[in-house]
Amino acid sequence: MTERRNQDYVVTTETGGQELTDAGREWLASWVTDTDSNVYAFTPDADAQAVAAAMARLSRNPHDLRTIIAKEFSSDESKEIDLLRRVVSQFGDDSVMQLLGGQLVFEGVSNLATKEIEWGRLAAYLEQSTRYLRFDKKDANGKYSYYTPEEFDEDTKIEYEARMDEIFDIYSDLYEKMLAYIKDNSSIPEKERDAAWRTACHAQACDAVRSLLPASTKATVGVQGSMQAVQNMIHHMMSHELPEVRTLGHGALEAIRGVAPVFFERTDMPERGGLIQNHRQTTRDESRELATELLRDYETNEHRGTRVTLISVDGSEEELVAKILADSSSYPYEEMISFVAGLSDEQKKRAIDTYAGDRYNRRAKPGRAFELLDYLFEIQCDYGAFRDIQRHRMVSAFEWQQLRPSLGHVVSQNVKDAGLEEPYERAFKLSNELYDTLQSRGYTDQAQYATLFGHIMRFTVKVNARSFTHTAELRTTPQGHPSYRKIYQDMYEQVATVHPNVAATIRFVSQAEDEELARLGAERYSAQKFGQEKPGSSN
Repeated sequence: MTERRNQDYVVTTETGGQELTDAGREWLASWVTDTDSNVYAFTPDADAQAVAAAMARLSRNPHDLRTIIAKEFSSDESKEIDLLRRVVSQFGDDSVMQLLGGQLVFEGVSNLATKEIEWGRLAAYLEQSTRYLRFDKKDANGKYSYYTPEEFDEDTKIEYEARMDEIFDIYSDLYEKMLAYIKDNSSIPEKERDAAWRTACHAQACDAVRSLLPASTKATVGVQGSMQAVQNMIHHMMSHELPEVRTLGHGALEAIRGVAPVFFERTDMPERGGLIQNHRQTTRDESRELATELLRDYETNEHRGTRVTLISVDGSEEELVAKILADSSSYPYEEMISFVAGLSDEQKKRAIDTYAGDRYNRRAKPGRAFELLDYLFEIQCDYGAFRDIQRHRMVSAFEWQQLRPSLGHVVSQNVKDAGLEEPYERAFKLSNELYDTLQSRGYTDQAQYATLFGHIMRFTVKVNARSFTHTAELRTTPQGHPSYRKIYQDMYEQVATVHPNVAATIRFVSQAEDEELARLGAERYSAQKFGQEKPGSSN
């Protein structure tokens, strides 16, 4: 990075404006892609904290952002930190934190914790895939890759790890048997059994047995978002009921302070961030207590197994057409609602079709008017499918119940066809027994670690028509996991019953049955694209 020294980088013009000097341009050249153009980007050499603070000042400063940076953030670091503190205080923590990005990595945390890390909607997440990675190998200490809560007493820890080892033993054995079954029963000709075919076989074997992985299975998660999103994540984690998640929250705070200390000085102050965390914890605990009190005598015929229910719909196709016409004209939306009432069904359909356009592939999305329509679903599905669904950010009211075995579990058709149901069911029996043991010993929250990816769980999610178009088309592609493909196919069918014209524009939903080696086409495309090998070759 260019050395930062106290010197005149900015001069004031006769008209009161500010301009960069030659020295200022030279110093700033390593920070921006262009010192003169009205469009420029910041380079990796730019001080991200200084840029964020300078951008926050734009609301009350009429000058070029580059002159603000050169004038106020080119001095020594200690003065910059003091200036940053004043900017943060003057313009508000949230305003400045929205302008600064951060990246965090959580290595080897439980899958239960990964969902809490990914709880916020305004960040990006990447995690290790249980669809492509094997979890049948032990580490140097002879341990499978699962998390053991540190708060367990010694007897519980011993019993917990013994059951976990048994479950992972079954998973490991079934992976090998399933892989052999898939290869032996493949209809792909011998001459076409290339590297892509072997990868597709591996992926299908992983898909078939991943239901046996416990929620304690370890994974690594990468997070990228604004510092505001990172702080909200930390608040959520530090107020969580699980000690593992709270510990990770404290670790995240310590790590991010090493990058942007000024912005996180108040995160754990009792009178600032502490109040937020205490409020979240208190309202959660008191809501659970109230639910227990009010529902003490309530009886239900609880449905077990996979289930998709469209609970409510906000907005109508008529309102969508009115929005389309209002945005495409100079008339008020309120008047267009009355006008649309006089249109024929064919005219309304034409308006929606025209607005959605000739979508040549699923990446050509309809416009934001589709966000006017919202669908609230309650979904019961296996935890593995939930993990994939939960990754989508542009949704609302995404909350889930604690994991428990009482809603049943799934058994893939491949497991049945391969004759592996007996050991498969034994893993669930071990899981259920461990769950009951942890519950009886007072580890009610930690009992979730004992549940398996194949156990059914329940959650709600509210999604608008535009976001649903993206997720339904993405998650029903042939290479998708059968569990979540079925969920989105059911969601689509229910949307189609209430908004048929909208559903007709969601053109790339695949209602096809699961195919043999559904990943094969995608694997061969990747191999060909990146020159790994030619389709049809083998090695």
